[in-house]
Amino acid sequence: MGCMDKQILKSAILRTLAYFDLSNYPLTATEINQWLYQLEAPKYHELLSVLQEMVSQNQLEEKFGFFYLPNREVVVEERRRSLVISELKLKKARRAVKFISHIPFLRAIFVCNTVAAGSALEESDIDFFIIAQAGRIWLVRFFTNLILRFFGLRTYGEKQRDKICLSFFVDTNNLNLSKLQAVEDDIHFAYWSFQMLPIYDPGNYWKKFLSANYWIKKYIPNFSNNAVYSKIVNAGPISKIWKKIWEVMWFGAYGDLLEKQAREWQILKMKLSIKDKTAIKDNGVVFNEGVIKLHEHDSRSKIKNAWQDKTAQLLKKI
Repeated sequence: MGCMDKQILKSAILRTLAYFDLSNYPLTATEINQWLYQLEAPKYHELLSVLQEMVSQNQLEEKFGFFYLPNREVVVEERRRSLVISELKLKKARRAVKFISHIPFLRAIFVCNTVAAGSALEESDIDFFIIAQAGRIWLVRFFTNLILRFFGLRTYGEKQRDKICLSFFVDTNNLNLSKLQAVEDDIHFAYWSFQMLPIYDPGNYWKKFLSANYWIKKYIPNFSNNAVYSKIVNAGPISKIWKKIWEVMWFGAYGDLLEKQAREWQILKMKLSIKDKTAIKDNGVVFNEGVIKLHEHDSRSKIKNAWQDKTAQLLKKI
């Protein structure tokens, strides 16, 4: 590897670790290889050699196989603790999915945000990214919200810990999320999207989602499908029959009427603060025909700025 190539790789490694450092998340060499920012990964032995060289030059530190920025050893224990917390929350997520997987027109559920990334804290909620059949997204949200509230599993007011947050729905015609970027080169949205974990996916929508969002490969060119399908919740035969019956009944004009009523009722019930934020073009709160996104406090712009500041300081040292 030439000197210039090595400098480019070092820069990409620092950019990658700088992003993950924002959530106190060190990476293994294998993870650096997969999440390397905007650079095709070199041969694995070359990556290891450069990582060790960066450690010897005090550009990085390493402990227990995790690589992290200098003077940030605390993130190793943070990650080990967060992985345990996240796994426990995933078990609770699977329990919640069993209650809602039979909802008509619900096609897939992915866990997203901190639990999917393995960086959850004990007080964290559990975020769901839900895919609905085109033309039935508001019906799916209505019944999902209703059932989870009935069983006390939904976030409500100050009750967040281990509760399910339903802040992101898309339909089958809107799997491509590129138009929902908050800023140009939205680094957080790119990593966030590919870190999701499918938890209910009988129609293999995770594969369709990855294909629809191929634009993210510009930022994470070495990503490979990391879904653990052995842990996916599968619907039983009775649930499938129940679901099919209602989907047939609500397929045509009557279903369209119910969808319209569900949309109007839910928007009416939403806080005025949420509805007002649809006018702000930051893609935090979105009510499109096939997208419901309710992130009132969207932090993607702040994350990008913090990442750029951290990266600028690090690159001065190589």
